[in-house]
Amino acid sequence: MRARLWAVALLVAALVAGAAGCRDRLFGDETDVVVLNESHCDLAVFVDGWEAFTIRHGASQTVDNVGSGRHILEAKDDMQQLIERRYVDLHEGEDYYWRLESCAAQR
Repeated sequence: MRARLWAVALLVAALVAGAAGCRDRLFGDETDVVVLNESHCDLAVFVDGWEAFTIRHGASQTVDNVGSGRHILEAKDDMQQLIERRYVDLHEGEDYYWRLESCAAQR
């Protein structure tokens, strides 16, 4: 009976230790940018000057692990006209949600 109790205690300790390691990977220190395109057109999303993806109207997409620090986010239409530009300062593990609501070019 005592051996069985020790086995259960060791199993619980192993599960707790394993869960702590998995939690770090699941809820890690990645810094993501989540883009919500609520406009009526498809837009190209740029992060720090490079094109991350084209997002369809009504969709959402994520730029994974952009890193902490200052970043420039831009959305452009199919004619490469700037729709919106954002300057964001991100901290380790922080996610930024960017909602695009218009297809009208910035003036």
